[in-house]
Amino acid sequence: MTYRSFCQTNDEPAHIASGMEWLSRGTYTFEDTHPPLARIAVAAGPFLAGLKLHANDMWVGGHQILYDTGGYSRNLALARLGILPFFFLATFVVHAWGRRLFGEAAAVASVFVFTMLPAVLGHAGVATTDLPVAATCAAALYAFTRWLSEPTPKRSAVLGGAVALAVISKFTAILFLCAFGMAVLGLWRWCGSDRESGTGVSSSRRLASAGLAALVACIIIWASYRFSIGTLATTSPPLHYARLDALVGSSGRLHDLGRLAIDAIPLPAPEFFRGLIEAQQKESVAGGYYFLGKVREGRCWYFFLVVVGFKSPIAFLILAGIGVILLCKRLRADSDWQPVAPVVAAISILLVTMPVRIHAGIRHILIVYPLLSIAAGFGAVALWKVAVRRGPARVALMLLLVWLGVSSVGAHPDYLPYFNELAGSHPERILVDSDLDWGQDLFRLEEALRIRKVGSLALSYFGTADPSRHNLPPFTKLSPYTPTTGWVAISMFNLERGKPEGRFTWLEAYRPVALVGRSIRLYYIPRSCCISQYK
Repeated sequence: MTYRSFCQTNDEPAHIASGMEWLSRGTYTFEDTHPPLARIAVAAGPFLAGLKLHANDMWVGGHQILYDTGGYSRNLALARLGILPFFFLATFVVHAWGRRLFGEAAAVASVFVFTMLPAVLGHAGVATTDLPVAATCAAALYAFTRWLSEPTPKRSAVLGGAVALAVISKFTAILFLCAFGMAVLGLWRWCGSDRESGTGVSSSRRLASAGLAALVACIIIWASYRFSIGTLATTSPPLHYARLDALVGSSGRLHDLGRLAIDAIPLPAPEFFRGLIEAQQKESVAGGYYFLGKVREGRCWYFFLVVVGFKSPIAFLILAGIGVILLCKRLRADSDWQPVAPVVAAISILLVTMPVRIHAGIRHILIVYPLLSIAAGFGAVALWKVAVRRGPARVALMLLLVWLGVSSVGAHPDYLPYFNELAGSHPERILVDSDLDWGQDLFRLEEALRIRKVGSLALSYFGTADPSRHNLPPFTKLSPYTPTTGWVAISMFNLERGKPEGRFTWLEAYRPVALVGRSIRLYYIPRSCCISQYK
């Protein structure tokens, strides 16, 4: 229902073109910093509809696909349909895991909570890699808990497949899998391995099962790169020595061994290893980001904690908090590791993301939502069954569920820029970028200008869509530091990110005519106003 409300978000053309290259040309050379699975999924619809990739650049090619045959909205919707299977997968995992741990009532409550979360719904409606990695990581963790309980060949194969799908969805999955894998494994060992089955599993059997899972994962990852073999130097484009120098220095034994490895050692799926190196390099040189009203540099350990706090419905946070507290008490009482595994996994992800340098918003940690939704479902059922003051507890539960539902329905279709009540009326003072302004409101700007019969305007648009190919009146680019008159439209990202340099400070003297969607301010500056004082 949101497909036709929003134009492309910033990253969608690149993902579509890269997936189309894999499908139509049998190569994957545009960009290695993202693995191919999610991109193949979003390109499948346009590919089956007969759209073609003509360019050798992912941005140019993505725009050609979207604007092909004049069916921009249709082409974009076809790409976004590729994300729906991942939304269904995440919902299935939430239900299956919740039912296995706490019963059917808790599973239904968990699914209700999960499918009411604006961040989940928003990213389920755009053709990007963020929801796919959240869904596949949740599936991999669920499979891991099943495998720990009983490492049968079937469960080993399922675990290997789930891990592979997560890794080829997005490289951040490797960080998440390592974090919650180690955390849950530690929890399992602390509580006593194999306690739930009553029988021990020999180390050799568990090691063999782990080997089977690893083999399945490697085969699927290799298959996603079409079973390619080559050296890092022969990838297209090749891995430059500058990347090696940045990692190990420009001289020394490690440097020499690295050059030898790049030039002479053939690898299966060399694009995969090159992508890992490129992704690590990208993280190490991450630039500035906007947070709490400032453009910042470097790490901010509490960034994602604040993001979850403001981007999640308050009712969800309360239910999840109740579930977490009750599950921790339950762990102390009976030392059963499985019910608390989703909570431990969610906490481990929040901890492991504290030192990262890339702060791109809630989309980078969507994985916490299926995990905390299971805890929230348990908390909801616990409130319903509470022995003391059952009446008030049930009333409180119904109010929380209604509050969550109202928050979700009231946000429609603006799930992507949703902020809870704690953010107040100016969420742009907290976050912008993909959490508020991802270039999505160009369609709405068309409608707002048409209703007001605007003949021309000055535009400062943040996004990768081409405004000249949309139904806008004649426009000029709004220049920084240069006051103008008439109609002015400016993206919230450009307005907020430009404040430290004073790029559009002169606009603060005027009240916007409208907020278009949640991300574009529309002004009318009367020609009679004297603006020389702002120059």
